Amino acid sequence: MAVQTDKLPMTYLSDESPGQARWRLGILSAGHGVTHMQGAVLPLIYPILMNSMGFGYVELGAMLTFTRLVNGFLQGIWGAVAKYISGRNLIVMENIGVAIGIGVCGLAHNFVELTGLVTFGQIAASPHHPIGSAMLSKWFSSKKRGSAQAIHFATANVATVICPLVATFLITAIGWRDTLYILTIPGLLIGLLILLSLPAEMLVTKSKNQLSFTAGFFEPLKSRHVRRLIATASITAGGKGIGIMQTFLPLFFLNHLHYSKSTTGILFTLFTVTSVIGPMVSGKLSDRFHRARFLSFLLYGACAMSLVMVIFSSAVSNVWVLTPFLMIMGLFVYGYSPVEQTIMSDITSHELQASAYSLFFGMTFAASALWPLILSIIVSHLGFTAFFTVVGLSYLAGALIYWHGNWDVNANVTGVPGS
Repeated sequence: MAVQTDKLPMTYLSDESPGQARWRLGILSAGHGVTHMQGAVLPLIYPILMNSMGFGYVELGAMLTFTRLVNGFLQGIWGAVAKYISGRNLIVMENIGVAIGIGVCGLAHNFVELTGLVTFGQIAASPHHPIGSAMLSKWFSSKKRGSAQAIHFATANVATVICPLVATFLITAIGWRDTLYILTIPGLLIGLLILLSLPAEMLVTKSKNQLSFTAGFFEPLKSRHVRRLIATASITAGGKGIGIMQTFLPLFFLNHLHYSKSTTGILFTLFTVTSVIGPMVSGKLSDRFHRARFLSFLLYGACAMSLVMVIFSSAVSNVWVLTPFLMIMGLFVYGYSPVEQTIMSDITSHELQASAYSLFFGMTFAASALWPLILSIIVSHLGFTAFFTVVGLSYLAGALIYWHGNWDVNANVTGVPGS
């Protein structure tokens, strides 16, 4: 049975004060950029540390898998924590924690210390995705939240592009330790700006019947729509731009197509640029069309481009022919994730969104941590033709579910839709 809530129509800041809503979105998105700084900068430091600290690819891979699993698992708890601490304060603590996490990595002198300090940074970063998404859903109406989620998503990708360029210059000029110390400054400043700019609004109202930490936390899973969304997003995680394509495409260019390092770098940069353009376009369009059907269109497009990559992997490939298809693929691949995330706010009530997003990110990030292992085995034994085939099938499965599933739920009226 559905849990009924107040049937008064919801009011949104985006309708009552659009300028204030845009300001909050900008500040929160800047904080999201800070969240991704560690993952953008440390890969430039790892090759230096592998030589000086004496660890190899196996140790590095184990550390990255462990720290990402910790991050993904902890994303699943913040909906419960949000009953006690405001969304703003959680994001402030997260940004300051990420800043400190970047800086203390400069104190590492061996692999064990490095692993512990990187883990600290991943723990600090874990609140942003579920809490930030719930805050946006509270501020923006259904006709505007797709664009808001896309801007929030794309800003982090801008940081992912810019931070390595800045870090490369700083490492050359002042060394890797001082670089990490300096890069603590943006997180501290933006954390302070969020503290001073955003109100300390509670995302979850703690009732007398929900005094325990976990009370009501799993309530969203009573909805078949929420369960279906989490399961489907775990499938489509097999083709995410960040984590999957950004990891395997350079290997595809270098080892399979035998492009030079400079050509690979140019292609990878072009593909990364679509991580900013794709979400901005898809988020805006998702507010104008049926969101789930539009998401299906994006996934069908990503599937089609995967099949094109299968062709390139099986034949002699001209880089000038590959480039436009690669760019189109990037628009689809990076475009679908923010739309997928926005659907969660469409199918859950405001009271449940902090928990729903925590469960969503916790479970899908766990899947995201497993997919690279699966795909690495496929590439090792069957090659890149099989890789793009499996990735394409993950897109196709998601597209079919989003197209044929019933996602039309009035989440403002029903607390647990589709129960």
